[in-house]
Amino acid sequence: MNISWQELYKAALIELDPEQLQRRIYAAETAICERSEELRQAGNQVNEEHDAMADAVRALRVLAQSECQVVCLPGSDPAKGRVMS
Repeated sequence: MNISWQELYKAALIELDPEQLQRRIYAAETAICERSEELRQAGNQVNEEHDAMADAVRALRVLAQSECQVVCLPGSDPAKGRVMS
C-alpha cells in the first residue's frame, strides 16, 4: 500500500494518543524523506511540493517537541527544520 506523505502528515496532525503520535510523525517524516529523494533523483529539487515538504517537516518538529518530546527524527536537519536531500 502506497500512502502519500501528505496523508501520513495529516494523520500525524490529528493524532491524539502520544505513543501513536510518535509513530505517525516518524512515518510522515520517513515518507517525506523518501519523496524528497525521488524528486532529487529526478533532478527536480526545487518546486512547490518540496516547499510543502519543508513546511510539513517544520510543523512535525514543532508537534513532536510540544506533544511527545521527540528531539530528532531520521532524515531531517533539526537545526534547519528541512528535509535533507
